[in-house]
Amino acid sequence: MTPGGAASRDPAMHALLVGLAVALFVLQPLADLGRLPAWLPPFVTLLTLAAGVVALQDRALGWPAAALALLLGVAMAADDPATAGVAGGAGLLVIALALLRRVLAPGEVTRQRLEGAVALYLVIALAFASAYEALAAVEPAAFAGAAGLPQSFRYFSLVVQTSTGFGDIAPATPVARTLVTAQAVLGQLYIAIILARLVSLGIGGRR
Repeated sequence: MTPGGAASRDPAMHALLVGLAVALFVLQPLADLGRLPAWLPPFVTLLTLAAGVVALQDRALGWPAAALALLLGVAMAADDPATAGVAGGAGLLVIALALLRRVLAPGEVTRQRLEGAVALYLVIALAFASAYEALAAVEPAAFAGAAGLPQSFRYFSLVVQTSTGFGDIAPATPVARTLVTAQAVLGQLYIAIILARLVSLGIGGRR
């Protein structure tokens, strides 16, 4: 079975996108306002990572990588922010690589492929947010204006990746600036490369 064929029928793409969107844009703000228990957004995130593990089940990566992603996803619940940031970022990176392979694989442009592309964009943002969280735990002065909460870095990560640049949180050390610059460049390259690939696949599918 080809990766493109698997992606066209894989419900993990849809589950991953919905889970990420709900956890990021619905549950976390409600939890911050005290309307939902604090454990609910991380729990939904872990379920979302489990959906990502399902997406990793192919011959190229296999179960070792899937098990690694699951273990690192569970490690995101660690009490130590540095450990949680590094482990969570590594697990999200594994999932991102698997999603990238599915999104760029040969085949027709399907709804699942488009959902995978959006989910991958959010997974990259979460991976950088985990890196920022770990850096802030090791180097508290790395960011100016950061509240020190994980949701602050998720917000900051999406702001950087979309090149919005509100300025309420800013990198204050060389390492932080390097990470932020890398994410800003990657965010622009992602849109250009993924869009070009999807257009190419769409044109090829009509021939």
